[in-house]
Amino acid sequence: DYVPVSLREVDFYLIGQERKKYRCEVKLMGRGNPESADAVIARDTDVFVADKLSDLNKEQLTDLGINWVEMRASNGYRRFINVLDSLSIPYTDFTGNIDEKLDRIFKTIYQ
Repeated sequence: DYVPVSLREVDFYLIGQERKKYRCEVKLMGRGNPESADAVIARDTDVFVADKLSDLNKEQLTDLGINWVEMRASNGYRRFINVLDSLSIPYTDFTGNIDEKLDRIFKTIYQ
């Protein structure tokens, strides 16, 4: 099994091929908090989901090979597809109006 470089707990793992675990952090702390991105870099994170990222944060994360999603961007959640593609994790693309489907999605997730 994959043993992370950092022993600190992460928010969640994405499970890839051959059960490889990708470390994921979520920081929803408002406007482009640069310290959040620094912490993610220091923790050997594979995926960073943030409320807002500065252009510099995005550039740094990309240069370091850390996948990122900026939720506050228009349809920002759709960038998660890029993350799954880059990690070769299969998925079924969502179509439709996310706002109309959220209640059903959350019920399914929290069963």
